[in-house]
Amino acid sequence: MKNIKICFIAIMASVFCFSCLVDDEVENTTQNESLARIYGFKDEVTLGNFVEEPGATFEMGVPVHYLGGNNGLPNNAEVKITYELGTIEDLNLTPSEYASTFNLTKDQRIALEDGNAEIRDFVDEAFEGTHFDFVDTVREAVVPANLTFDLIDTNVYNDALNPSKITFYVLHLRTIVTAGNTVIGEQLKSTIVKLQLCRTDLQGSYSVQYNGGNSYTHTITHLGDGNYSIDSMFGWPGAGYTGYFYACAGQLVFTEWAYSNEIIQGVPGYVNASGQIVFEQFGIGGSDGPLYSGWTLVMTLN
Repeated sequence: MKNIKICFIAIMASVFCFSCLVDDEVENTTQNESLARIYGFKDEVTLGNFVEEPGATFEMGVPVHYLGGNNGLPNNAEVKITYELGTIEDLNLTPSEYASTFNLTKDQRIALEDGNAEIRDFVDEAFEGTHFDFVDTVREAVVPANLTFDLIDTNVYNDALNPSKITFYVLHLRTIVTAGNTVIGEQLKSTIVKLQLCRTDLQGSYSVQYNGGNSYTHTITHLGDGNYSIDSMFGWPGAGYTGYFYACAGQLVFTEWAYSNEIIQGVPGYVNASGQIVFEQFGIGGSDGPLYSGWTLVMTLN
């Protein structure tokens, strides 16, 4: 199974990923230990990254968790929770939340705000029976007695996914059918499942001009499952400030680097038709303003 769930540190300058925000909600639900046992999804976004492999079927599990209540003790009997497919409209997301969830550009967010586009213009909706199937056709998650989670198992089909786009569906918990003082957390009952095909062929030594100036060499290393490191950040060739990015759904997005300054990505990077890696509207922030910004970086394999 190739399934990696990530909470992104830095995606774009104008938005931030909210897939980790539910941790605060989970903490709040567990403050009052007299509450009923609470079950739900830990994250508002569940991410499946898969290495592109024609003809492959990937196994993916979406976890349903016991989140708190009853003095932190899980149920001593199994808990059955039914689930169903929802729609993105059910979640009432704002354009900014769409942008942070799906790594949209500023122009795409503005198009949503102005009513000139809808989210399906920028990402693909997954359909059961085409892009994925539930392994359990009864659609029940069963958390065993005294345990804290179960997986909603799915099969995901490589050939149905668009390698240049995010594919998504919404999973919604319906009811708990087990008797006892157990509830589904109202704010934790839905998750957006994002499916992405990832590239594993971008490693190598690259030449790159800094904003059209002098040319320097950077080395990219594949770390597995579409995750990469670059030996040093643009602007500091050979200085050892290692950066990290992923290359999935046609997007190259930096997640961290070994320094305190902010990575600015106005738009996600991409691989052009010539096989070059391109980062546009790129910059590095500083406490007194950007150290540089608006750079276009084109990396050519040596």
